[in-house]
Order: sequence, then structure tokens, then C-alpha cells
Amino acid sequence: MDKITIREATWEDAAVIAEFQVLMAKETEGYTLDHNIIARGVSAVFEDPSKGRYFIAGEAGKPVASLLITPEWGDWRNSYVWWF
Repeated sequence: MDKITIREATWEDAAVIAEFQVLMAKETEGYTLDHNIIARGVSAVFEDPSKGRYFIAGEAGKPVASLLITPEWGDWRNSYVWWF
């Protein structure tokens, strides 16, 4: 087994991130997402970093997973909360 690496995602990762999202929804919820909407949503994060940050987990140089950290204002705490 190769070492898993974690790095911040770049625009070049947008297609694989969108594909991971489509696959995850199908596997976990049995839900089929519209790939075009997902691709636009992923692109929106890269266009406006205030929406969140993507990270890529890789093995042997190949992306195997992604993570989106997105902030939300939490009035309960009077601070931002990160959703993983």
C-alpha cells in the first residue's frame, strides 16, 4: 500500500471532485446528481474561495478522495463553523 498524501485541490482537480460527488451521492443516498450542476458548484468554490476549500487525498499520484471544508456563520457560537 502506498502512502496517502493530502494536498489542497486546484482547478485541475475540478472534474475528479465533481465525479467523486456524483459517486458519493449514488453510493450513500442512492441519489443520482446532475453532473452539470455539480460541475458548476465545484467551479463556484474555485471562483470564490470564501465558499470553501477542497482537499485531495492521493495514493501513488492518483486522487482517491476529496474533502470540502465550507464555512457557515454560527450564531450559537458567534463564530464561523467549518462543515466537513
